[in-house]
Amino acid sequence: MTAPAVSVVIPTFERCSSVRRALDALTRQTLPFDAYEVLVSIDGSEDGTREMLAGQRVPFSLRSVCRPHRGRAAARNAGAREARGALLVFLDDDMEASPGLLAAHIEAHRSGQEAPGVAVVGAAPIVTRSSSPLTDYLARGFEERLRVLAQPGRAVRFNEAYTGNLSVRRSTLLQIGGFDETFRLYGHEDYEFALRLLNAGVRLVFSPAAVALQHQEKEFPAVARDATARGRTAVLFARKHPEVVGSLKLGAFNAGTRKWRLLRGVLLGLTRLSGSVPDAVIRLMAGLERRRHPRLDRYYAMALDYFYWVGARTEQREPGSE
Repeated sequence: MTAPAVSVVIPTFERCSSVRRALDALTRQTLPFDAYEVLVSIDGSEDGTREMLAGQRVPFSLRSVCRPHRGRAAARNAGAREARGALLVFLDDDMEASPGLLAAHIEAHRSGQEAPGVAVVGAAPIVTRSSSPLTDYLARGFEERLRVLAQPGRAVRFNEAYTGNLSVRRSTLLQIGGFDETFRLYGHEDYEFALRLLNAGVRLVFSPAAVALQHQEKEFPAVARDATARGRTAVLFARKHPEVVGSLKLGAFNAGTRKWRLLRGVLLGLTRLSGSVPDAVIRLMAGLERRRHPRLDRYYAMALDYFYWVGARTEQREPGSE
C-alpha cells in the first residue's frame, strides 16, 4: 500500500461530537482522498468515541489509537508513531478544517525545503456565531494573536506557537523526541515543543491560508480550570528551560495596575487558607455573565489571571501533584 503524503493526528479526550465534526470537515479537502490519512488518538475517553469511529464511514483512511489518559502530549506522540505520512498535521478535536487546509500546509513546507525545514502554524480563528460573552472575549484575544502572526516576514516565536493547527515533518518530530509527555495537564507542551524545534534550527512559520475554525464550547468554570493548569505547566516549563521565564506570563507577576496586584495578592493569600475561594470567584463571574456587565471583559481578564497564579503558586509549593 502506498503511504499517504499527509497524516492528520487528532488527539481527543471525552469529546465525541467534536471529533465527528472534525472528521466531517476533513471529507471536504481539496486533496485526493488517498493523499492523506487521519489518526484519532483517544486519550482514555469513555464517551463513545471509539465506538463512533468504528462505525464511521469516510472516503479517506481512518484509524484510531487508544491509550490510557495521559494528556495531549502523549496522545499526539501516540498518533505520530502510528502515522505513515511524511508530513504530520496536528489538529485539536475542536478544529473544523477549511477545504484548503491540508493543501496549504503542504505548500508552506514546499517553500521551506532547506534543511532542517519548517514547522507551520495554521490560522485558527474562534467561531463566534451564536456565542457566549466568554467566547466573544476569547475570540477577540485570539484574533489579535493571529493579526500579529500574519505580519509579513515576521518570524514566529516559541511562545506564539500553538499545536491545535500545526504541521511538522515526521522525521523532524522523531529527531527531537516528540512532545514532552511529562506535560499531562493543559498547556505549555506546545511552547516547549516549539522551543525545541527552534533550538534544532527548524523555522516556525505562519500560514494564513491553512485555516481551521476553532469551536470554543467551554463555559467559564472549564476555562478557569485551564487557566489554573496553565499556571502549573508554566512552572514545569520554566524548571525544564529556565531561560524562558522572561518570555512567559510567569515572569510578569508585577504586571498590571497596583490596585489589581494588591487585590490579587489578597485573593491568593485567602486561597491558600481556604479552598473555597476559587469557587467563590467562579460564582461571582457567573453572576456578572448573567447581568452582561459592561466591564465583563475586564473581569474575565482579572479572574483568569487569578486562576493562572493559583496554578503557578500551587505547582511551586507542590511540584508534580495533580
